[in-house]
Amino acid sequence: MKCDIIIPIWDQLEHTQTCIENIIKNTLYPYRLILIDNASGDDTRKYLESLKNRNPLDVELIRNEENLGFVKAVNQGLKISSAPYICILNNDTIPAPGWLEKMIDFAIQHRDVGLVNPQCNGHGNVPIGIYAKTLEKYKGKYMEMNQCQGFCMLIKREVIDRIGYLDEIFGIGGFDDTDYSMRANIAGYRCVAIKEAYVYHRLHASFDKSGNREDWVRRNQKIYYKKWGKHLRIGIAVSLDRPSDYIISNVLLFSYGLAREWSWVHIWIHQQGKKDLMLKKINEILDINNLPFHQNIRIGYFDFPRPIFGITIASKLLERMRSHMKDKRFDVLIVSDESLMRFMYTFAKISNTHIIKLPFIEKNCDWQKKGRETALFIKNSKSKNEEHQL
Repeated sequence: MKCDIIIPIWDQLEHTQTCIENIIKNTLYPYRLILIDNASGDDTRKYLESLKNRNPLDVELIRNEENLGFVKAVNQGLKISSAPYICILNNDTIPAPGWLEKMIDFAIQHRDVGLVNPQCNGHGNVPIGIYAKTLEKYKGKYMEMNQCQGFCMLIKREVIDRIGYLDEIFGIGGFDDTDYSMRANIAGYRCVAIKEAYVYHRLHASFDKSGNREDWVRRNQKIYYKKWGKHLRIGIAVSLDRPSDYIISNVLLFSYGLAREWSWVHIWIHQQGKKDLMLKKINEILDINNLPFHQNIRIGYFDFPRPIFGITIASKLLERMRSHMKDKRFDVLIVSDESLMRFMYTFAKISNTHIIKLPFIEKNCDWQKKGRETALFIKNSKSKNEEHQL
């Protein structure tokens, strides 16, 4: 079996050479390079042509007479790809030793995973090969995400067969990978970033060259929101008078249900004097339920007096009323008890945040399913409200 590695290229000869030479040096898994030349200049063109004569390198080169943008270039590669695994790779990346083998091995071991990212930064001044070696201790460890990033995205062939290619409405790029991840998620596939593979990414090198990155991001964000709606932002405030493993477990499972429906979830847990025990307990609960860390879940721990906890949560709601944070306003605040709800009611109203009381005490409940159902209900209610306002 092989992996087709699709690399769109628009000049940047030095970056392109570094990327491809590191693929050649650091990749043991059989692969074919599918290079899409988006009207690069003579020097880059000559280098790419020279690769066709390097044995035993397997190269397919497509030359465009004009720059078609990242998305169309990737689709050109996807349409001629045939391997069971496809990796979309930016030309401003540096793959470390074992990068591809580790991602493919993880994908093989996890049938419900459709898209895979490596780690992309952290080596600093340490040589990439040495840094990659230090990540081997994390074999099998990963973070679940709602979206994989297109800088280096491994895709299973079965995903492409089911959901097709990138949506070309996203032009030169931006939100195309978010959209593709959403479509994969709807088809039943998870997106993950594994901790043992490393591909350094020089952020936005191609976008910066185009000179209008921010304009494209704003344009494509609007397109994405029109297609899928904005992602929910949900806060969960839980105050415990005494240790309660099953309540914490219920909160975590519920939060995973929310997150897997593309919600950003902030959990705030209060238990005075128990912060270290709480950290340990949460890790144990995640292990018992075979749950990885999720990119969309943030957990805060508070062990100061309860009144200060309420004030802290109120400040988190109100700070997002600032003009530069309004796009990240909380849609819903879920609180665990009546007294906290009474205290938070006014602040929720001021910040235009819907407030819900949910004690998390029910034991015979599929809390993860309940989380997904809650997210879908909120999305549906929000959509109907927006239509009514129109």
